[in-house]
Amino acid sequence: MRIDGPKNSSVAPDAAERRRRAEARLGDQQKAEAPAGTPKSETDSQRLLHELEVHQIELEMQNEELSEAREKMEALLEKYTDLYDFAPVGYFTLDSQGGILEANLAGASLLELPRSALIKQPFRAFLSPESGSIYAAFLKKVFAGGIREECDVILLVQGKRPFDARLRANRFESGEACRMAVADITAEKRAEADRLIFNKLESTGILAGGIAHDFNNLLTVVLLNLELAEVLNYPDAELARYLGEAKKSALKTKALTAQLLTFAKGGAPIRRPMQLSGLIQESVRLGLSGSNVRCEFSFVEDLWLAEVDEAQMGQVLRGIALNAREAMPQGGTLRVRAENAVLKTPEHPSLAAGNYVRVSLADQGHGISPADLPKIFDPYFSTKQRGERKGMGLGLTICHSVVQKHGGAIAVASAAGVGTTLQIYLPAARKLGTDEQAPARVPPPGRVLVMDDEVAVREVAGQTLSGMGHEVALVQDGQRAIEVYETAQLQGRRFDVVILGLTIREGMGGRETLQKLLKLDPRVKAIAMSGHALDPVMLEPEKHGFKGILTKPVETAKLLENLSRVMGSSAASKPAP
Repeated sequence: MRIDGPKNSSVAPDAAERRRRAEARLGDQQKAEAPAGTPKSETDSQRLLHELEVHQIELEMQNEELSEAREKMEALLEKYTDLYDFAPVGYFTLDSQGGILEANLAGASLLELPRSALIKQPFRAFLSPESGSIYAAFLKKVFAGGIREECDVILLVQGKRPFDARLRANRFESGEACRMAVADITAEKRAEADRLIFNKLESTGILAGGIAHDFNNLLTVVLLNLELAEVLNYPDAELARYLGEAKKSALKTKALTAQLLTFAKGGAPIRRPMQLSGLIQESVRLGLSGSNVRCEFSFVEDLWLAEVDEAQMGQVLRGIALNAREAMPQGGTLRVRAENAVLKTPEHPSLAAGNYVRVSLADQGHGISPADLPKIFDPYFSTKQRGERKGMGLGLTICHSVVQKHGGAIAVASAAGVGTTLQIYLPAARKLGTDEQAPARVPPPGRVLVMDDEVAVREVAGQTLSGMGHEVALVQDGQRAIEVYETAQLQGRRFDVVILGLTIREGMGGRETLQKLLKLDPRVKAIAMSGHALDPVMLEPEKHGFKGILTKPVETAKLLENLSRVMGSSAASKPAP
């Protein structure tokens, strides 16, 4: 094995020093051998003999030095060979044309060939077509400049998927060859892509939150105006029908804002108790739309309510239906059943004992092999052929994550040639009692203060409340709300309830406003209003001093329900004018 290094060895001394040492050694030998009484004068022959003897000793010393240098070189070579052969990075020695002269064990393992089979092969034979020009330019720079060069390429190795690799090389002093390190950077590239996706999702999530906030404000205006129009034009049956259709469509758009807000909060579900049968049928049929797969539904009569995020659970059901559709390209039947399940702890390791709604989806597809079954929820795992409908291997991963965030679990059973059954377990919600189902009564007329930074929201809320018989004051921010409330209190005409928007773009928000109002009047009754359903105040209003919440887009029924509950006691204790 060849090692390029300095041409002058630092081990050997210069000739003058070696001459001095040789003469000293000869002098010592002559003193030891000369008989007593020998004359000290030297003849020419003696001087010649002296020279020969000195040269002989010089040669002997040079041989000793060379032998010592050779031993050191062999030791260094052995260490170098071990480092080269057993290095964790693939090393290749290439000639100026890119032919492989040497390869270490890691390099041979990387290319899945014995070292002997790599010798004299061009390294470019292992590159993807798109990496050829990158590698050619890289090699040219290495042999032109002699400095360390680097590039990223894609390697093609028989029996393996294409993978990303980083090449680093520098030329030997001779200029005839270079040493190149090759590292598999597939994991690094994937991590970098994931970081990029995460950063994009984070920034897009912030944007989505802002869009959802504005959208909910506009939708509040639309819904309340439609409901006002319904009240004012009720005798006209045809107009009422048109208004009803418009309201129905506006309510459907609530799912869009819910998805935006869920996305903005990193996937946290916004849950509410609901009957799943309608959502299951709508979502599964959408997933099977346009295919020759038919669906059979079966629901128990007394199916419990489940507390779910409608948009997210719809995505889960559509995703599973789409997988079933792809598992049955020639057609078949997807059987969907929803039933009540009372679980004991040992029945499912990831679920606590309790009541659940179990949704089963059973296809008649080709099934999943026992080897693949444990991996179906792993990120990037996919059994799909890479074609027009290729996937990222994230569908079931997302479904699994969503169900887990709902406090549930997914179980899967499959047999080759028989089909696959996925069971979704969702915690059952407490059924609504008769008192909770009773319609909200209309509260007696009172005085209401509304704070919101959107003019249209304030005005339509004022019109709706006025239509209910309330006296209304409208303000745009917290500072103005405090001033109006304090003035009314001094006049002996305190407000029965205040409705405070939590997010005020250019002023004091609802949370801070309420804290200041409570100092003025500990009896103040406040309702929080926001389009951000995951705001801490909206999740735990009592903890922050609020008596109720209105989630945008606001509907008249929800407004009436809150007023009825919050104003009931204050209206009863209100002094006569």
